[in-house]
Amino acid sequence: MTRARSAAKSSNRRLKKLFDWRTWHWMSSAVCLVGMLLFAVTGITLNHASQIEAAPTTYAKEAVLPSALLTQLNAAAEQTALPHSFQSWYQSHTGAALPALQQVQWSEYELYVALPRAGGDGWFSIALDSGEFYQEITDRGWVSYLNDLHKGRNTGFAWRMFIDVFSVACVVFSLTGLWLLYKHSRGRKSTWPLVAAGFVLPVLVLMVPAHAKADEVEITIPRLNVAEYHPPYVAVWLADSKQQRVADIAVWYDVNMADKEGEKWLKDLRLWWRRSGRSLSMPVDGVTGATRRPGTAKIDLTPWRDEFKALPAGEYTLFVEAARELGGREVLKLPVTLPITAPVTVIAEGKSELATTILTMEPQS
Repeated sequence: MTRARSAAKSSNRRLKKLFDWRTWHWMSSAVCLVGMLLFAVTGITLNHASQIEAAPTTYAKEAVLPSALLTQLNAAAEQTALPHSFQSWYQSHTGAALPALQQVQWSEYELYVALPRAGGDGWFSIALDSGEFYQEITDRGWVSYLNDLHKGRNTGFAWRMFIDVFSVACVVFSLTGLWLLYKHSRGRKSTWPLVAAGFVLPVLVLMVPAHAKADEVEITIPRLNVAEYHPPYVAVWLADSKQQRVADIAVWYDVNMADKEGEKWLKDLRLWWRRSGRSLSMPVDGVTGATRRPGTAKIDLTPWRDEFKALPAGEYTLFVEAARELGGREVLKLPVTLPITAPVTVIAEGKSELATTILTMEPQS
């Protein structure tokens, strides 16, 4: 009987401990510790993403598919999964396996596969007539990687499940902490004012009108179904009412060609070349950069705020000009009145080399 009573008491103590709020509080805090530190730090880095410098590294690889493999690939056209034979060839030539879920895009002349990844980006294309394979993998560094972990962006199923479990643990940690505050609040008069402040302060901050200070140009380069595609050269500049250039914003061209061969083709940006390019010594710090692949790219206009404020009041035009090897040329015009006295959004739609282009500017104090 004594042993039975002792066993019953021990079992009761274990059950009492299991359902004790303090037990759940410290267990959830242990589970959340590293995750909360990680999410707190990456919350800061995300909040100041535009102020943190990064130097992305891009790795390129070129190859030619064997004719037999190219035939199999053409036979699998329009399918969402690539043949196993190609996946084996890909792994042997790149040293990495293709992800289980691939974003495959087929066109008449080309296969394009996006390879999104945390902390970077990746893609490859295959010419369906010649079998030419080209891949680019971009690594944006540890800060970008941790930021993507925070957002759960391109991180896979396992990490998304971890975020769910972590979120549940945080809820348990918060609620058990609130209950413990209640249990020990009698001798601590500041408990509930602090709890109320933790609720009211975020609400008050959200009620403060948001005055966005983001000035930017968002340029979308369309993906074209052509046999041979080259990323377009793009020039962005501001001109006055007489169409004279007053500020060069960006010039994207092939900066990696030997002996600066890429600069020879800047003349294809005919309007920009006549207005500004022929008088510049390339490259220009803060202006020139590499060409962009199809997709959306944003140009931060913050560095030009003071320069824009110093310009005489009047009508101006932001020009976006694109020219592509073996392709066409297109110019978009986005009118704007300086100085900016109210939020401005100007949208221009391209028809060939450019897609939607959006200029956003806010009044500056």
